[in-house]
Amino acid sequence: MKNGFVAVIVLLLFVLPSISWAELDLDQDVLIVPDTHNEKPYIWHVARNPEGYELVMNSGDQTSPADGRFSFEVRQKQTEKIQELHVFITDSDLHIFQHVRPVLSGNRYSFSFSAPKTATYRFEIVLRTEKGWLNLKKDIRLKGDGKQVDDLDKDKGYGVKVKLIPQKVYAEHVVTFLFDLTYNGVPIKDIEKVDGTDMRLASWDEDLQEFIYVTPKQNLGGPEVAVSAVFMRPGKRAVFAEFRHRGETRSIDMVINALKEPPQVTNPQNPKPSDN
Repeated sequence: MKNGFVAVIVLLLFVLPSISWAELDLDQDVLIVPDTHNEKPYIWHVARNPEGYELVMNSGDQTSPADGRFSFEVRQKQTEKIQELHVFITDSDLHIFQHVRPVLSGNRYSFSFSAPKTATYRFEIVLRTEKGWLNLKKDIRLKGDGKQVDDLDKDKGYGVKVKLIPQKVYAEHVVTFLFDLTYNGVPIKDIEKVDGTDMRLASWDEDLQEFIYVTPKQNLGGPEVAVSAVFMRPGKRAVFAEFRHRGETRSIDMVINALKEPPQVTNPQNPKPSDN
């Protein structure tokens, strides 16, 4: 996977048994981790490739624009105002990650991307209208230019520890990624907000069937950032997170395994308490 400032994430799988709040309290200045079963507020409700929308990109299946520029148009049968739009890019092996905010000119969006290797790339176009989130996708075979080299010096001095709460991640249940960020060994307390958030988190499962994009419910500026999400399908998945500090975007990547929850066995002499 792409090495941002952390090539190998130190995952401290740690459970906080005393925390059982149902949701995050935005009025408090301390992080509160949600109950792992209260999944509804943390499911990313998105319409994937909905009818009435068409994604038209400028690149054919076997080529890459010589200047690394891409453009696309989102065609709608019934025009809805687009309030927010992102492009997330990965390769078929989930080793590469890029998040860009394209520029709108007329009715077309444009952005730059240089493919570091020849491969098939997934482009996830994520947009939000007054009716909610939509996710359009396209796979494009691109020729690598061999020019992209990670700037290791840019992220020198940055460190991160990640706790997963709970320790085991189950599909259709909340998992919270608790990031503890440092710079030169000192906790980072001045994360630069982007669109009002401290961090953005994106994830693909290993067969690129489920893409998820989420941001924190609380945005306190660090040094800890909690991002909660619900994965609807079991299996391995790549997770990418990014935040901005000292004028640069810093990237974090990891691999997790979302398990299928084992069936619940009810003892007739000790029935499961009613949800009512």
